[in-house]
Amino acid sequence: MLLLCGTPVLRAAVTRSVTIGDLFTQADQVALVRIVAGDTEHYGTVVYKAVVEVPYKGSKATEVVYFGPYAGLGVGAEYVVFLQAGAGVKVQTTGGLAFGDVAELGKIMSAGYAALPVGYECVFDESSLVRRCDDSVELNPEQIVLPKTMRTYPRHEAGSVSSYKIWVRRSDFLPRLQMLSEREANRGGSVGR
Repeated sequence: MLLLCGTPVLRAAVTRSVTIGDLFTQADQVALVRIVAGDTEHYGTVVYKAVVEVPYKGSKATEVVYFGPYAGLGVGAEYVVFLQAGAGVKVQTTGGLAFGDVAELGKIMSAGYAALPVGYECVFDESSLVRRCDDSVELNPEQIVLPKTMRTYPRHEAGSVSSYKIWVRRSDFLPRLQMLSEREANRGGSVGR
């Protein structure tokens, strides 16, 4: 997996914690995406090109979306992204293979913390050998607050030192997003485009 530069292109500001429900409400787009390309050469900012695998808000399945500006996401990897609508960007450097002028560039919310890696982890501390490894969504619990009813791994005591990474089972997290999507649709919000 190719990783682009490991630091944000923009200076990350200290962000306040936000609940997953509030983050969903504030976002213009929420989707499970697979990043198919990234460009740090042609735009003056990081631009990712991704295909929407599961839309929750503001997009459609198989739609191509562009977002940034935080570097370090993996090309070929899946992420749950919470994006604010943004202006487009024009190609600044000619030559090579650019995406062309991008009409709309979404901004990853919460200073980049709202691009949640989806993967496979073996951190689940259940006694069953079958469930110790599972598909997962990773997040920083200091930035994104999940409902207390949603189990996270590894478990740690409040106030304990943490690596600021926790995982939740994909099979628990994605249905929560679907529920938020349906709730917003019932209230008349814009779920699809």
